[in-house]
Amino acid sequence: MDFLQRLKEYTEQLSFTPSIIQIGTYQSDRNSVAIRPAPSNPDTKYFNKGMVYPFSFQILVHHKDNLIAYQMIEDLRSAYENLNSGAITSSDGSFSMILMECTTTPNYVQPTNYGNLYTALFQAELLI
Repeated sequence: MDFLQRLKEYTEQLSFTPSIIQIGTYQSDRNSVAIRPAPSNPDTKYFNKGMVYPFSFQILVHHKDNLIAYQMIEDLRSAYENLNSGAITSSDGSFSMILMECTTTPNYVQPTNYGNLYTALFQAELLI
């Protein structure tokens, strides 16, 4: 399933994010955004529709400027929650996105040697 790669590509194309989004760990010495897969509840299988795969993930925004970091993570929350049905599609037919929602709103994590770190949690429901 190529959802993580498609989510990364979508996020990199947004006008307010860095052009390269990290998977896993944010870059501690510069402004960066990272997508980190997170645990989810087990799959739900329907006899007539296939399986709904819950894909939870964490977004980390690291920025020198505290207010820019907060605005960026709020803008990401808005962009993800207002996706249209064709915004993130599989390139190999491995999923169809049913839903994207914020499960934990943007919040401050900690100061770093470079700047400030914010996070938010999301869940996508994918039909596989």
